[in-house]
Amino acid sequence: MNSMTGFGYSEGEGAGVHMSVEIKSLNTRYLDMIVSTPPSLSVLEGRIRGKLQGSFIRGRLEVTVRIRDIEENMTVSVDNAAAEAWKTAFDNLSRVLEGEQKVSLEMLVQQDGVLKVSRERDSGAYWNILESLISDSTVQVLGMREKEGVELARDIESQLAVIESSLKKIKKWAPEVQREVEESLRSRFLEILGDDTGEQRIMVETAAWIVKTDINEEIVRLETHLGAFREDSAVKGAKGKKLDFLAQEMGREINTIGSKSPKAEVSREVVNMKDALEKVREQLRNVE
Repeated sequence: MNSMTGFGYSEGEGAGVHMSVEIKSLNTRYLDMIVSTPPSLSVLEGRIRGKLQGSFIRGRLEVTVRIRDIEENMTVSVDNAAAEAWKTAFDNLSRVLEGEQKVSLEMLVQQDGVLKVSRERDSGAYWNILESLISDSTVQVLGMREKEGVELARDIESQLAVIESSLKKIKKWAPEVQREVEESLRSRFLEILGDDTGEQRIMVETAAWIVKTDINEEIVRLETHLGAFREDSAVKGAKGKKLDFLAQEMGREINTIGSKSPKAEVSREVVNMKDALEKVREQLRNVE
């Protein structure tokens, strides 16, 4: 069992740059990735997503890639046309103002478009670095998710034990509850129909009510769901959705037991089971 929360960070250098990858993993119903890269690496976003999809099934992944130069890979060129245009404009302005100030080189290079700065970005070389950093960060995230999953499994099992304990008590009381219901119904029918009512008629009148209050089927189904839940919990891989479905089915059986049985002790154990199941479902929100 794995959780869906985790964190990973790795950094490295190569191809004249320093690069870092940060991955945050949060819980959500499906696999949802948000990838943030510098504009120069946006072309690699599809490859980043493809690599992560091979390691994650569910969860919200927030991936942040950062890059900075550690070697000079910048080139500067002059736009001659822009420089000529600015010089002409300044010369015209000087004549209009009847000045004799000459246009300096320092003044020209400060104008928009005169100098063009570009940085060489080799996406292929960067991918080799980035792929390794993604792998390292992914290992960290998965390790944290696995570690938290162990704690989740332990907490869930403790609540399943509460449900199982209450169910055993209810199962032990079930025959007694049935007898009490039958005796109560007999008394009421005799009171209504009179003492001269035949046994056969009493059995017919009470049979339907007894069936409605029988909780043996619900007990068996709840035991089955508990067993299936534990078996599926032990299987590797994503299981959160299936476990949540089983928890829903367990909730139905618990509710039915509570509605069918008039015994106060049973109602008390039903409340305990509901409380434990709610804690299980809360934990399942973070199970992959």
